[in-house]
Amino acid sequence: MKKRLLFGTALTLGTLLMSIPTFAAGGNWKNEGTGWRYQFTDGSYARLSWLHENDKWYYMDSSGYMYKGWLKDGEDWYYLDPESGDMKEDWTNIGDNWYYFSPILGGRLVTNGYVSGGYYVDAGGAYQPDGKQPKENATGVSTKAFEDKVIELVNIERAKYGIPKLSTDSMFRDSANLRAKEIATSFSHTRPDGSSYLYALPPGLGYWGENIAMGQTSPEKVMEAWMNSEVHRANILSKDFITIGVGYFIKDGVIYWVQDFGTRM
Repeated sequence: MKKRLLFGTALTLGTLLMSIPTFAAGGNWKNEGTGWRYQFTDGSYARLSWLHENDKWYYMDSSGYMYKGWLKDGEDWYYLDPESGDMKEDWTNIGDNWYYFSPILGGRLVTNGYVSGGYYVDAGGAYQPDGKQPKENATGVSTKAFEDKVIELVNIERAKYGIPKLSTDSMFRDSANLRAKEIATSFSHTRPDGSSYLYALPPGLGYWGENIAMGQTSPEKVMEAWMNSEVHRANILSKDFITIGVGYFIKDGVIYWVQDFGTRM
């Protein structure tokens, strides 16, 4: 069998890129008595959108005024400074509680899990000094259940095109889980020691490939992101692959995902 190296491009979609409308600065702030608005050079105002200026993020409401306080955007929570309006990141004291707004997740509130420094935040995002390590991951679903669900969704997509299902085994599972931990250190197809991800896969492969992602909070969301990317979709639907392993790992409140594919010679 002719050997072929099929690379999957590192995926940073979804939570990393802020999947909401954004605008770069190109105008001026105007104080109109009841609040601040941002007017572009063409005379229009930013509305219902995020605005990025001077390395800070702001949110403009439906009337074009700077939003302040708690903001729910989609399924995620953010906090805008009650005075300056800029989006808060890292640890922030609000009322009687501390909350962690993850910089790597674009300022999103982290809930029900361990965050930077090993501190525990509850379902509402509030820091709990006496928080105990949960038996399951921060989403309330076992790691294996999440991994199995991704494999199920992969095979559903393959079935749509008449492509045989992928199987899994313990070696591919172990490889994918190792890679999930590694990409939490270095988000790349290159391993932390500088070698290719290939050397983390089971031996004797004639075809191999890998998809990685971070930040998506469910199997459905990460599969949606992968399927919307041409190179990741190609791996998922490749007829050259027979076996898959899926890895899932949480570090500092961030979820990391890996799909490793292969066919033994």
